[in-house]
Amino acid sequence: MKYSHKDLILVFIAFFQISFLLFWAQKFKDFNGVANLVSFLVSLLLFYFNPIVITHNFLHCPFFKNKNLNKLFSILNTMGTGIPVTLYKHHHLIHHKYNNSMNDPSSTLLFGKNGNQEGWISYCGLSLFRDGVSEAFKHTVKRNENTQLILEFISITFFIVMTCYINWQWFIFCYIPLFYFGYFLAHLENYFEHFHATDFDNRFANSVSYYQPLYNKLMFNEGFHQAHHISPQVHWSKRPLIDKDNKDQLILKNSYIAKFPPLLGFLER
Repeated sequence: MKYSHKDLILVFIAFFQISFLLFWAQKFKDFNGVANLVSFLVSLLLFYFNPIVITHNFLHCPFFKNKNLNKLFSILNTMGTGIPVTLYKHHHLIHHKYNNSMNDPSSTLLFGKNGNQEGWISYCGLSLFRDGVSEAFKHTVKRNENTQLILEFISITFFIVMTCYINWQWFIFCYIPLFYFGYFLAHLENYFEHFHATDFDNRFANSVSYYQPLYNKLMFNEGFHQAHHISPQVHWSKRPLIDKDNKDQLILKNSYIAKFPPLLGFLER
């Protein structure tokens, strides 16, 4: 592993997610309502976890020393994210370039009124249908990653065809809702990682942190989000150190500390 053997945990979860989806598709007709509901909830958690933790950490700090292994992982993991990892990568790097400002296609301000952030329900419910891909595609072409993108599209197509062959009803009635609500939760995480940020133009105050230890243990230090925005290319295991080293600036710039984890951020007032 390039940075830490702990990244093997994320690789395992990514492959477990894909394997579980295929297993559920095969067992869909045999499962009763409770079993299918439990399978949906487990898959939903994994669908949310993948882009927010696995793919997010991978795009900043690729897991493997071997570049071909990283490309292969992107291709396979695309079956778990449902969208090409390469497009996700460039879309997210644009986010770091503009830090939730109006030039950021994932900005919570973009569809808000009077300079305020958009409401979380419309942001999470509609973001999947808004254009954030065109700029990411331009960056993909600019960096000569066309072949990688094509292979990732092939990976998605293969997964769709395979699951439809296994059970097309599962794909229609389970996977499509899973895809939508999984990204609803991912956008909810992103929304409240920037909700109440005090200054989007300041690298010490353009995001929100949540320091609860158990959350950061389970989410691989995702709660140290301001530290991540200070040094995006630093491995997730080092974020607490980045936070500690910049504590004086974070206090000086009034960096916001959330009272609830992002998925419960709507409880904040």
